[in-house]
Formats: sequence, structure tokens, C-alpha cells
Amino acid sequence: MSEKMAKGAVLNGYLKFIKKKWGLAGLQEAAKYAGIEENPKDGEWIPAEMSTSVLMWIKEKKGEKYVIEAGKYASTDLGVFTYIVASFMSVEKFIRRARDTYKTLFNYGEFIIEEGDKKATITIKNAREPEPSCLAWEGALLGILEITKTKGKVTPIEPDSEEDCKYVVEWS
Repeated sequence: MSEKMAKGAVLNGYLKFIKKKWGLAGLQEAAKYAGIEENPKDGEWIPAEMSTSVLMWIKEKKGEKYVIEAGKYASTDLGVFTYIVASFMSVEKFIRRARDTYKTLFNYGEFIIEEGDKKATITIKNAREPEPSCLAWEGALLGILEITKTKGKVTPIEPDSEEDCKYVVEWS
């Protein structure tokens, strides 16, 4: 199996969050912890381990709730025009778009959606490595609710495999 890779945009979203939340000192500390010497370009493939190392720094130094916030921030950091367009999209359509976007951002795993009435069960296959990744995904799904201006909640549930992250997203 080839190395797990992610686009630089994933890491850069987390780093922007850290800089906004804890300033340049926090950014430098996180980069040092993760062994990041320079930010990658958004479209560049990087080892996924770089992003998860940054999430580990957030979890260890600041707490789990901030890993969720980082995931939410990264998913809502779309730019003004994209954010406006997305705010007119239904949550169902945006979740389907997130599935397609997953394929462009990661070379591993799969984003699976089981749709129901005003809810969706989402499984992100092979995404739990290390553990903070699932917290970031929870935040990213909360970001989808925010972007689409939808009231709802995201509930983590037990995945079928310990390598997966799984959630129920409900909305009104």
C-alpha cells in the first residue's frame, strides 16, 4: 500500500487556525512539533502524517475541543465567494459535494454517505490515524452545517472498523 497523502490545503487550514487562535508563537510551536519547515502549496501532495501531527499538537497542548474547532475552521475557510454560494446550497447537496471533495484531498480512504430523512450517517473509511483525525472530521461536519446555515448536530458513533470515523449528522 502506498503512503497516505493529503493535499497541502488540509495542513494549511489547520495552520491558519492555529495562527488565528494562538498567534505566531503557537504556529511556530506547532510547526516545530510536527517537523514542518515550510508550508506546502495548497495543491501539493504531502504525507498525511504532517496534518495529523499538527492535530496531535493541538490535542496535547490545547485540548480535544480545539481539534474539533480546527476541523470546523478548515472546512469553513472557503473564501467569501465560495462561502456565499455554499450558503444557498442544501446540507444534503453539500455533504454529497464533501464526498467528492474528499477524493481530491486524500489518496486513501473513502467518504461514505447513507442518507435518511433529515439525517445522514457518514463513514470516513481508513481515516483514524492517529485518533485526533476523527475529532477534526467531527468539526468539518459541523462546518458543513454552519456553511449551509442549517441547525443540526453531529454525533460520533461506533464505526464498523477501528480504522474508520463514523457520525450521524441530523438537521432540521
